[in-house]
Amino acid sequence: MRSLDVLINNASVGTLKTESDIWSFSYTKSWLEWGDSFPLSPNIPLQGEEQIDGSTKRYIQWFFDNLLPEEGARTLLAKQLNSIDEADSFGILAEVGKESAGALTLVTPSTVLEAGTLTKLSFEELNERILNLPRIPLNNKESKRMSIAGAQHKMLIVKHEGGFYEPSGTMPSTHILKPEHSEPSDYWQTVRNEWFVMTLAGKMGLDVPKVEVCYLPSAVYIIERFDRVGKHPNQLRLHAMDSCQTLGLSRTSKYALSNVVQLKAFVEKLRGVGRARITVFTWAIFNALVGNNDAHLKNLTCIVDPDGLYLSPMYDLVCTAIYQGSGEHLSAPLSQKMGDATTLNELTRENIILFGEELGLNKAISVRVLNKLVGSITREADKLYEYTESLDDVDNKAGELRMLREIRYNVIGEMVAKLSL
Repeated sequence: MRSLDVLINNASVGTLKTESDIWSFSYTKSWLEWGDSFPLSPNIPLQGEEQIDGSTKRYIQWFFDNLLPEEGARTLLAKQLNSIDEADSFGILAEVGKESAGALTLVTPSTVLEAGTLTKLSFEELNERILNLPRIPLNNKESKRMSIAGAQHKMLIVKHEGGFYEPSGTMPSTHILKPEHSEPSDYWQTVRNEWFVMTLAGKMGLDVPKVEVCYLPSAVYIIERFDRVGKHPNQLRLHAMDSCQTLGLSRTSKYALSNVVQLKAFVEKLRGVGRARITVFTWAIFNALVGNNDAHLKNLTCIVDPDGLYLSPMYDLVCTAIYQGSGEHLSAPLSQKMGDATTLNELTRENIILFGEELGLNKAISVRVLNKLVGSITREADKLYEYTESLDDVDNKAGELRMLREIRYNVIGEMVAKLSL
């Protein structure tokens, strides 16, 4: 049997165990008795008895496995850990669980957590690490802080007074750094792409964290963590769950079950369900307008506190349609089927209104949200393009601007024309 202690902001929450590939979890007496405690997820309720996974419903395993990186990022991490198979989620968590998504810290029993420290990172060192991808992960092996979900390579950093630092011990990271995609010939200018789409989402009324682009000289995308409260160095971690964790689904369900039924189920677990319903509808329509066909269930998250669950800011918004190939942008699949439409070029206003109804919105609200987005998105996109054009000392500005024109005219422009009155 293997076990890990689970902590939130250094408070003992419980013990995670696995034996013969069956996972179990039990809360500590101190956590159960604390007046402000909360369950890790709706499927791991607060109770004194040990909770054990079944043979088919593996809520505990799925919840903790959802903390780990996915796809190539997981493969690279397991490779760095030498003797651990990438399918051994428990073993990987034991090595890198000190800094996961949200507030959870996972350590082997009797581990004494080191005091939080920072190591200054020069632009030159950061750039060298990026050039070493995909052979070596961005975070140092000694830091063991790569337990953060997602398929792209990421680095957890502290950004403070204009400098970049690598945290270790109990020091929370404040930002996530993402370099260009590891396959730039297929997925080009992803840094400026994500900055543009995320910033545009904010202009459209969606709640998004602060984002920026920095040149090392390699371009990197930097996003402020929304699962933090307070200011460095006195930040605390907030417990966060993506919708797979909230709904008790495995990470392999993030595409297969990305549909309006699951979105509605997620929304109805949140505080302020009416506002959350409109926000998720806005998010889905915005994704269609900008050609983001990778908006799966792990790209919606809620923050957890003693009063319940509330929707987090949006993240991982990228125009993926431009990577379909010349002239094929609108053949990209929708992230969620809307009405009977499964691709961008099949989408109509009627499909969107039906999608809103299935999500629980009345027609008037759906029409109002759709008209607002369609009526203002090109104007705001043009402003962001002009801003990028005005920047000085931008490496490969011509390539960035060409990519932004593809988004603006070949995706946004075409979708607005389709969905306007």
